[in-house]
Amino acid sequence: MSITLSDGTNTIELPPEMNWSDRIWSPVAQSFTRGLTGKPIIMSDASQFGRPITLEPPGWMLATLEPQIITWHNTLEQKLTLNFHGETHTVQFRHHDGPGYESTPVRYVIAPGPDHKVIPTFRFITVEP
Repeated sequence: MSITLSDGTNTIELPPEMNWSDRIWSPVAQSFTRGLTGKPIIMSDASQFGRPITLEPPGWMLATLEPQIITWHNTLEQKLTLNFHGETHTVQFRHHDGPGYESTPVRYVIAPGPDHKVIPTFRFITVEP
């Protein structure tokens, strides 16, 4: 099984051991208020899209993959296909909740070479295909 991210032209393989930390999610949204008589007014609805998907360590990848990821990250409304071990989602980077992508070097070096590794964190939100 693998984790891939694609724009339909370019596909990047992400570390297969990454953790989907907010996998437990409910599409149900609810508001609660009281009417003038004190009776509760409860409104509920189910979201079709907008599910957060946060992929966090463990896992490392080569830093040479970052230019493509950063290009996608910095492209307005860029839709991507995330395949998480056979489960496919159409996603965008989640910019409203901190950086949509960030990474930390596995080891700090002055002049990183092509084998330089980073530990990535991805923050996505599901969108309509």
